[in-house]
Amino acid sequence: MQSTAQVEAEAYAFRQLVAHLQARTDVQNIELMILSGFCRNCLSKWYHVGAAHAGVGLSYEDACERVYGMTYNEWKTTHQSKASDEQLLRLEETKARHAKHEKPPPVAVAPQAAASSPALAAPPPPTMTASGGISNVCCVPEDELAAACARPALPAPALPPPPPAAPVPIRLGILTVSDRASEGVYADLSGPEIANAMQAFAASPAGAGWRLTVVRTVCVPDDIDAIRYVLRTWSERPSDTAPTGAGAAAPAGCAPCNLILTTGGTGLAARDVTPEATRALLERPTPGITELLLRESLRVEPLAALSRAAAGLRGETLIVNLPGRPKAVRENLAVLMPLLGHCLLSL
Repeated sequence: MQSTAQVEAEAYAFRQLVAHLQARTDVQNIELMILSGFCRNCLSKWYHVGAAHAGVGLSYEDACERVYGMTYNEWKTTHQSKASDEQLLRLEETKARHAKHEKPPPVAVAPQAAASSPALAAPPPPTMTASGGISNVCCVPEDELAAACARPALPAPALPPPPPAAPVPIRLGILTVSDRASEGVYADLSGPEIANAMQAFAASPAGAGWRLTVVRTVCVPDDIDAIRYVLRTWSERPSDTAPTGAGAAAPAGCAPCNLILTTGGTGLAARDVTPEATRALLERPTPGITELLLRESLRVEPLAALSRAAAGLRGETLIVNLPGRPKAVRENLAVLMPLLGHCLLSL
């Protein structure tokens, strides 16, 4: 059996290879296949199969996103060029030496894995990354590499709390904030990702006490008034005369949400106003939640430091801002979901 140190060393080498391939967007997959018999898609398949052997769910699409640094479709649109006739001929000539991939075994997720996340957590970033598309270790003397190998000074990962002792009713509202998604330019992926992750956790042993109902969902533009209207409406019991604009309001007499999760609009762009809209309505901030999500996010994404997300209570409703990308939504919820039962039960 491999030691923990050996696994960490091999994982480091994998992350360095991924970082280097992400930097060398000029190198096409077809060229990699011709010269070496594998490409970025092969690496994604090995990652996908390896996760299945470890008993953890990781789709091939998610594996591709972690290898490419974006979705495969985004990479093809941005970086992939049309193969020449010569490249196609050479690809066919070398086909016998191309990598072969086994079928991943069925995944039976262990209770501990299901309790922490519905999918494999993203690996931490490498402590040394490729620079300018040039290997950061080639021709560097071995003794000069030691200084770059120190572990980052991060606190230990948070341990998930035990499930709450009593059943917890969760009336969930999911608010997606996006100009383009609200206009139909592209589909809202992050809102459904929240629903899927929450439902998966509720079906796991850790979420056995949850009584989850997704009661309201809506997608609004990056407009502070529209966001505030939804948050205010969903956290109050509507009156018979309450407006029903933007599909945000519920029928008269409907119980308010006790949990509202927003996605999108938490960054630095001028129209990212979700935190401002949220803070204007909060009666009791919960800084521990935002600090925990930030700390854990920084383990896998350095740009998480640019998030301005807010969280807190309005009446008996907990409101938490989540990022806009589905991958970041999953990573944040893996940390947040074990806390929600205790929080909502106390409310």
